Amino acid sequence: MNCRRPIAHRIRKTPLGRELVLSLYTKGCRYARCSFCSLPALSAGEAAVSARDIRAQVDHALDSYPAKMLAPVQRVSVFNSGSVLDQRTLPTSALWHLFERLPELANLKLVCLDSRAEFIEAWELDGLLRRLDGIGLEVAVGYETQDERIRNRVLRKGLSEKTFQGLCALLASKGARLKAYVMVKPDPSMTERDGVEEAVRTLRHIAALGGSLKLAVCAHLNPTYVAKGSRLEREFRTRDYSPPRLWSVVDIISRMEGAGLPIQVGLDTEGLAVRGGTFRNCGLCDARVRKALEAFSGAQDFASLRALSCPCRSL
Repeated sequence: MNCRRPIAHRIRKTPLGRELVLSLYTKGCRYARCSFCSLPALSAGEAAVSARDIRAQVDHALDSYPAKMLAPVQRVSVFNSGSVLDQRTLPTSALWHLFERLPELANLKLVCLDSRAEFIEAWELDGLLRRLDGIGLEVAVGYETQDERIRNRVLRKGLSEKTFQGLCALLASKGARLKAYVMVKPDPSMTERDGVEEAVRTLRHIAALGGSLKLAVCAHLNPTYVAKGSRLEREFRTRDYSPPRLWSVVDIISRMEGAGLPIQVGLDTEGLAVRGGTFRNCGLCDARVRKALEAFSGAQDFASLRALSCPCRSL
């Protein structure tokens, strides 16, 4: 991997307008204990990636687009294979360089930074908001499930409910937003119905928490795939775990109609899934349902999901 090039970058449509997604190549995740995750494989591991290298990645991504493509962008989301707000993996000076280039996006309204909760502190939020100078700030956190047993004993996430709710209160007090990642059917012991019910409970909990704190929240719903080298791969091999059906994702979203919670759907396996370890339907309707879910992420149109059908849905 070229340390002066990002892992990926693209412009896509979202409920909040055009979004520039920037995935930076950095040192690996300091935590690196989540049982389902193999994203550290996309990082430099323990090797150093300098602030200068990361600044070059930012420049490469932004310089890849003509001004007419950047002009409609209303949102920028920044990821790495760890935590954007962990200075060990992404030096602050490199993040500031990105912020210095944001004025090139004339219609930018929101910047989203992906991080583990322990790296999000009040003083740093203050600094980020000052530099954004009126542009909104959203912090994306892997919450995964409202069930602490699954989150911490099965997924080994290392995130207590107390810590999560404390983070929500902090973000609300600063006028920042929250994006919570939610996994569908993350526990190998779950049935398909269990996975749907747990995801719905989690989304409703996030919506209620946002309402009680007056915190702007959205959810990023990720059907679980079996990542190479993860603990879940061992469960997949030995216990015949089946990733969730795309129909289950449709069912979960449909049950959230009227809840006022914007939901995006993550259908990317980052090329890290094992053979047979991805979300699917019967094979005949997969492309059509995927396309509808991707369109929903942009338009939040529940009617488009109601129009979907296939004989395999009832199986």
